[in-house]
Amino acid sequence: MTFDYGSETPSREFVSPPSLLSSVRLRSGQVKLFNFRAKLSDLWQIADAIPQHRPKQHVVCLHHFDRPMKFDRNLDGRTKRETTAKGDIAFLPADAPTRLRPAKDDPHQLLSYSYLVLEPDYLAELALSNGIGRPLDFIPRFATPDPLLHEIAAALTSAPQTKDPAANLFTETLVNAACARILRNYAKVRYPLSGSPGLTDDRLRAVIDYIHDHIGESLELGLISRTAGLSEFHFARLFKAATGSTPFQFVTRARMELAKRLLHKTRLPIFEIAKRVGYQKPSHFSARFRAVLGCGPDAYRKSARR
Repeated sequence: MTFDYGSETPSREFVSPPSLLSSVRLRSGQVKLFNFRAKLSDLWQIADAIPQHRPKQHVVCLHHFDRPMKFDRNLDGRTKRETTAKGDIAFLPADAPTRLRPAKDDPHQLLSYSYLVLEPDYLAELALSNGIGRPLDFIPRFATPDPLLHEIAAALTSAPQTKDPAANLFTETLVNAACARILRNYAKVRYPLSGSPGLTDDRLRAVIDYIHDHIGESLELGLISRTAGLSEFHFARLFKAATGSTPFQFVTRARMELAKRLLHKTRLPIFEIAKRVGYQKPSHFSARFRAVLGCGPDAYRKSARR
């Protein structure tokens, strides 16, 4: 049985009776994150209804269980009794046969878990753009600790609520980090290529100039990375290594520094300053300014002029 985890609304068998708490669609639907909650007894119903199947996508199962749980997992021809808890993941490569059955324990216990779903072509193209040749052999993985992927998934869950014009930079950086983790820990590379060029001093200066020249616009990671002649995936890692900041952090800091100068040296109203530093809504600008500097724009302007 082939199972499609990548639809906008997972199939009825997948989400019922468990409750789909939230879903996040990323990279034009090439990456998705589903967050679920279910009673242990409900998972038993799903286990009985769905036979061994092969996912069309790569699936990272993230466990948020408050206490250790036992599962019998069949994965790629092997069966193992897992004892798994919060912070563990299981990795299901596309087309690897799998089946999961929870061990009977407290049938009323609530379990929280997430599925990070990645289209195989997207991950393969991302790898190729960063010097990793095809084919990629992905390694099925029974439950094992991976706190970093859990932190990334938690941040991705909250990303749509980020009220900031640079929020797309934040989300794209998280997706790249998740993909980098998967390629590093759950794939065997047969044919490494020469790799992308590095972030030279000239490239870095060009990127920083581009950010400052377009500070009032919606800065996207793809546009910034092309200034350096690098893929988004490769650029984000090299940029942080060179500056100590992610692109999102750097852009936010640059916007706040310009806002401070405008508040101190001009009489421009707050809404005009917000627009000049890339915020269409003054309330979003004020909230970010307060989060970064510990006070609102009005209070900063008054203190700076004393």
